[in-house]
Amino acid sequence: MRKVRRAARALFSMRAALAILLLLILACVAGSVIPQGEIAAYYESAYPGRAGWLILLLGLDDVFHCAWFAILTAFLCANLLGCNLLRFPALIRRTRTGFTPERCLSRWDGEAQVETAGAPDALFRRMGFGRVRALRDGEGRECRYAVRNRIGAWGAWLTHLGMLIVILGFALGQMFAVSYSVYGVPGQTKAVGDTGYELTIDDFEVGLRDDETVEQYTARLTLTDTRSGNRTSGEASVNHPLKRFGMKLYQNSTGWAADVRVWRGEELTQQAVLCAGEQLAVEDMEGLVLAFNAFYPDYATDASGAPYTASSRLNNPAYLYTLYYQGRVLGMNALPAGERITVEDCSIAFDAPRSYTLIQIKRDPFTWLAGVGGGVLLLALFVAFYLRTEELWAVRREDGSWAVAGRSAKGGALFQEKLKRLAKQTGRPKE
Repeated sequence: MRKVRRAARALFSMRAALAILLLLILACVAGSVIPQGEIAAYYESAYPGRAGWLILLLGLDDVFHCAWFAILTAFLCANLLGCNLLRFPALIRRTRTGFTPERCLSRWDGEAQVETAGAPDALFRRMGFGRVRALRDGEGRECRYAVRNRIGAWGAWLTHLGMLIVILGFALGQMFAVSYSVYGVPGQTKAVGDTGYELTIDDFEVGLRDDETVEQYTARLTLTDTRSGNRTSGEASVNHPLKRFGMKLYQNSTGWAADVRVWRGEELTQQAVLCAGEQLAVEDMEGLVLAFNAFYPDYATDASGAPYTASSRLNNPAYLYTLYYQGRVLGMNALPAGERITVEDCSIAFDAPRSYTLIQIKRDPFTWLAGVGGGVLLLALFVAFYLRTEELWAVRREDGSWAVAGRSAKGGALFQEKLKRLAKQTGRPKE
């Protein structure tokens, strides 16, 4: 039984907590420095020798989802929980019985004292103690005693509790959070995964500065609950997500899209909106696939013939495409605006270039729990730093003067200096 208690104390000690926190910090640093989620070949080529092998062996390619990171987090939670459980009874006892005149008076000789000529009640008030108890000690001497901010003893305990709640909220959020991606151009409505919601992109704007660099991306969105018919609208921009129906809608990225039209002879047979990177299977010619690779608003080529855009304005638009037939490349080129690709009696053209938006939609059912943990942490910091437990007591001597002493859980030296300074108005510090 004694060994079990020793093991429990070691696991729930501050030293163990600091060791676990150090390992987690090192893991987070590794996860920030090493690119995450790449294929094994990437690490073998980017980190030659044993480094790449070691990264894959230790799971440093996906730190935040590997087993040992979860185990370390579980140990930290166990440490915080165990520490709080072990300290809880003692804190209850201390709050109820620990702040007593008897305890203070029994340690009287070990405290720095000041001497006052008159009753110390005014000094107690100047020190911030409202309720003062009048009593007599074991020798029958008249005494005064006051205590304030008893809750200050709970500062460290509340800090541990807040950290535990934040970690649990984050961990549960990672386990149960869902994420969806919806992209399109203004006017399109698309389903949000299997949530039963539909997202309509009402408008999308790219704000530019005077030097043509991007200042902000803003999407005006409407989210509809297809089951109830309820709908709500709002704006999502970079760093300002839209919150609706318990979900957060983030403006994630953007790119170029265009209308694609297919004619068979002079008859328009197919029309679609393609975003750069998408493909279109031509319906009237089996095996013919058009890939929209990129769009250049102001098409130009460098000395080597490589395409680039000279500006972000639609001065000389061109569409980079690849045409496949039965899996083989039929052709690849940059198509100027207004021209067509012709294959036998089938012709294809791009038109109406415009920006599309990619909206990242996340639902985390435990965000509130992490918020509660953050609130508890703020409360703990306030309790620990601004509600310091302080005690003040005084004993009347035979000559009628009073000796006063006190203590503060934190900032004891400042407390003593304040006591001496205020006592000078009614007495003098004891030599």
